[in-house]
Amino acid sequence: MTEQTAAPTRRGFFRRNVSVLATAAVLTVVATVASVTWSSQHAALAEQEAQVNDAEGHLAGIQKRNAEQVNADVMAALGVSRNRLSADSERIRSLLSMAFTWDSGQSYEAAREGLKSRFGLIESDMFLRSFMPSSRFNEDSQGRRYYYIDTVGLNSALGADPDIEVVDVKAGVYTYAALADIEVTSDAANQNKSSKASVTAHRRALLFVTFDARGKVSNLSGIPASGETRHSG
Repeated sequence: MTEQTAAPTRRGFFRRNVSVLATAAVLTVVATVASVTWSSQHAALAEQEAQVNDAEGHLAGIQKRNAEQVNADVMAALGVSRNRLSADSERIRSLLSMAFTWDSGQSYEAAREGLKSRFGLIESDMFLRSFMPSSRFNEDSQGRRYYYIDTVGLNSALGADPDIEVVDVKAGVYTYAALADIEVTSDAANQNKSSKASVTAHRRALLFVTFDARGKVSNLSGIPASGETRHSG
């Protein structure tokens, strides 16, 4: 085919397929625009989502700071010292651990004596008389004691970290409410090869404890959550 005859042939091909070529060109442009638009929208949505997440985090931070500021303002208005709260909370945890951690009649009595020597409680205090009374025992001719606690095989331990809240502050005297979780088990778990969970009872006890400016217990009282006075037997 000569150059003179090839030119009319090409022109004839374009004339016959002009609509197809035009449609293909339009689709190519539309696809390109759509791709660019989708990519742009996707990037914009991702940016918006990131901005929303940043805003939520920023708002949460503001709310936390505001809550902390309100709490700090309230404590300042009440004359509450954070250092004092921290020190007293440690004393309360120590007191609860001492009172509720024992596994024999002898260790129970040792816990009572520890409360006296360390926290200044005396035998006539309501807590020792009604909430943690001296354990009953029998004594043989040689002076050996057989405690009721050992007879029934009771064990006690302080469970989860107690909830402690300050309820009153007056002239350096702080009164707290402490909610303690106590795990009571039995030696029957070992004797009968029972699982600990099957013989463990969780008891909640509410205590009110007051410390003076020197950190000495000036008042201590407590009631089980059931409302019944807990006795050692």
